[in-house]
Amino acid sequence: EGNSMIRTALLTLFMAAAPALADGPATADFARERLAMPQVTLIDQYAREQAFHGPLTDGQMLVINFNYTTCESICPIGNDVMAELDDMLPTDAPVRLLSITIDPGRDTPAHMRKAADTFGASDRWSWLTGTPGEVSRLLAAFDADFANIVLHDPVFIVGDLQSERFYRSQSIPEAQELADLVASLIR
Repeated sequence: EGNSMIRTALLTLFMAAAPALADGPATADFARERLAMPQVTLIDQYAREQAFHGPLTDGQMLVINFNYTTCESICPIGNDVMAELDDMLPTDAPVRLLSITIDPGRDTPAHMRKAADTFGASDRWSWLTGTPGEVSRLLAAFDADFANIVLHDPVFIVGDLQSERFYRSQSIPEAQELADLVASLIR
């Protein structure tokens, strides 16, 4: 209950500050990009190796966020958005939610499992870590610069590996915005 109250307070503060942080409304803007993803192997919250190109992502629309388990600033807010999206998507939707750590040196599969449990992750939501080299290669492909993880920007990416068409938001979108974007891309 205490963590929920803290997340609510942080979300309230972030949303109040959002207009001052951006030149526009406090909603996510998604920029379209083409991104080629490397062949990397990550490790999920169950300590299973997952090829980024493989059953984890094949034929799936991906919604990706980046976080780390000891984050006390924006990560819990982004994870709340992912949890809300997870709850609102139909169970048979061809969508995978991926939370990828930006701190692979500390985020073990056990830490990722605890975080996944905290946010009520369904089977479609994978929490991924890996060797620092593999995670760095993936972050570079996503052009996700997290040199200072404590002060990192929120990043959400929606797209699929087959088309290499992705949409990026460097703000915290509403879950409904993500759901609407996913729906428009699946059609």
